[in-house]
This record gives sequence, structure tokens and C-alpha cells, in this order.
Amino acid sequence: MANKQSKQKRGLSFRLGYQYITQGTSDIESPAQFGYVLNEVQKKEIRKLQWITYGLSALTGAMAVLIVILPYHLTSIFRPTHLEFWGNTFDVDVTYSLYAIAMLFPEIWLLNVINVRAVRSLCRIYQYPSINNNDYEEQVNLLTEAGLELPSHHMMSLEIDPYVGMAKLSYYAIFIFNKIKASLTNVAMKFIVRRLLGRYALRIVTDLAGVPIYAFWDAWASHLVIKETRMRISSAAAINDFMGDLSDQQLMSVKNKLPDLINFVAQQKRQYNFALYAFIKSLLTRIPDLSLKTTREIKAENLLTGDEEQNKLISHLMIFGMIIDGTLSLKERLTLHKLGKQEWFPLSVHEVEELVDGYTHGKGIKKF
Repeated sequence: MANKQSKQKRGLSFRLGYQYITQGTSDIESPAQFGYVLNEVQKKEIRKLQWITYGLSALTGAMAVLIVILPYHLTSIFRPTHLEFWGNTFDVDVTYSLYAIAMLFPEIWLLNVINVRAVRSLCRIYQYPSINNNDYEEQVNLLTEAGLELPSHHMMSLEIDPYVGMAKLSYYAIFIFNKIKASLTNVAMKFIVRRLLGRYALRIVTDLAGVPIYAFWDAWASHLVIKETRMRISSAAAINDFMGDLSDQQLMSVKNKLPDLINFVAQQKRQYNFALYAFIKSLLTRIPDLSLKTTREIKAENLLTGDEEQNKLISHLMIFGMIIDGTLSLKERLTLHKLGKQEWFPLSVHEVEELVDGYTHGKGIKKF
């Protein structure tokens, strides 16, 4: 019932995506503990899927730009509106601007179709999720989210804020850039074209410069969808393997440091992250009475104790939390470089990067 209500709140796109992925996975009956180490056939299928998806997304972005700019330059449909203001007359492309905005919607819908198709194909390749699992509907929900690029705010339910300690100006700058990065790149490209060709460059030439820009960003968005989907699938098995090697006694020995450790890793990533959320939930399953809410930025030195064995265990938990989403931020790399100077710290930055590379390429996570 809860899943049904959730789909209704998400709207038509989510419901259609959910149904499409469900239809493609309803015959999967793989074991509950599926593998996240891929064989050569699976790797080949994923590479083929990636190139097809990137090509379709890039083509969609390029065609969307052409559909918008060519009618403007090759027809007389879009005539400027003359506006008078304080005795001055201005020509404003009102009709053309409305047309350009309207054309965004079919582009977004088509990209959603391409990306959700890629998600369903990945499910077939990984043979996940299994219809026999109790959380099958929840997993399809999560995979549909990934396909539609819906933000992952699951950590908010645990009262974890990855942006604690971050200046508001920096937060809003990152948010705005992520929303308009394609437009900003397009403006920069037009400026370069005008500089190269001079002030006599035709507007159609500068407008056409946007074709490869939007093609690239649409393909990049599909790349992120595929990566997020793969991490949502692989992280479940990776977490089970990692947590299976830890005893309750070990976790209890660092219980008082776990809230700071969890918030520290979240603050290093500076984003709401589903794979990290799944890891945190697995820790809470073993130690359910942890209070995670904090209003302060956690420093690496806050995690250390006077016991070297405890520090090693904390470092293992920290490294795994950092790599479970398949990425390492610059902030994380700097932290690992700093901690790597300690004799008890198990890995160098380079060794952690190798772990991430192996994990994202379907080779599993080597014991460390």
C-alpha cells in the first residue's frame, strides 16, 4: 500500500517508469545474495548498452537544439514583439522564447525513456532485483528513481545533513551550476566562436555551436544514470560482504565514534547519497540505538581514539563508506592523503583509487 501511494505522489513519469522496469524484471528469480563481480559477457553487454544509450542521448540533445534554432533562422514564423518603454522601442523574441521552453518537455520525456530503458537493461544484465525478494517493490522504486534522475534524499530520514559546515554561498553556487551548467557552457562556447570569427559572425553559426554542447551534457546525464543504477545494484552485495566480516563485538568497540564517523563521511561527499545511505542502514540494523543528528562539522581527528586497533577499524569503516558509491571527491582524496601519513592507516590514496576503479568495473572490492 505504501509503495502504491508513493508511486501516485510521484506522478505519471514515475508510474510509467516503474511499470516498465517491473515488466522487465518480473521473471528474474536470482538468489537473494546476487553477485556484483561481473563476468566477461556481462561486461561486454554493459559496454554495448553504454554506447547505445550515450549515442541516443547525444542525438536527442543535438536534435533538440536544431528543432529550436532552425525554424528561427530559416522561417519567418517567429517575428519579434515590439515593446515600447519610456519612449524607446525594443524587439523581444517572446513567441520564440515560449517555443524554446515548450520544446524542453519532449526532450526531457525522450531522455527519460532512453535512461529508464537503460536501467531495465542493466537489471537484466545483473539479474536484479529478484521477484522472490521481500523488498522487490522497494528496489524497483529505487531503480526508477535512478532512471528519472530524481534526487536521493533518503539520508534526510536519518537526520543526516551532508552540507553541515558548508558556506551558504558555496552551497547555492553548486546548486545553481548543476541546474544551468549546459546553458553556461553554451554561453561560453558562443563567446569563443564570436571571438574566433569576429563580430560579423552570423547568429546561426553561434547558435549551432550549442549542438555539440547539449549533445555532450545529455550523454553525460545518461552516463550518471547508468553509474548510479549500477552502484545501487552493486552496493547491496558489497555491503553484505563487508558487514559479514565484522562482528558485533568489533562494532560495539567503536559504537561511540560511529555517529561522528557516519556524519564525517557524509560531509566529505557533500551530497545526499543512496549507496552511503544503504551502508548506514546496515550499521543501524546491527546497532539500532545510534543518534546521528549533528549541527557541527566533523573533523578527522574527532574520529581517532588512543587505541590503534580501534583506529584501524574506524579507518576501514571510513574507507568503505567513501568508496561504496563508486566515487571519490576531491575532499575525500585530501582527507585520505592526510590520514595516509599515519602508520596505522591501512591504505594510500592511490590504493583506495584502485579499489574504486575495480569496484566500478565489476571486479568487486578487494579485502583491505
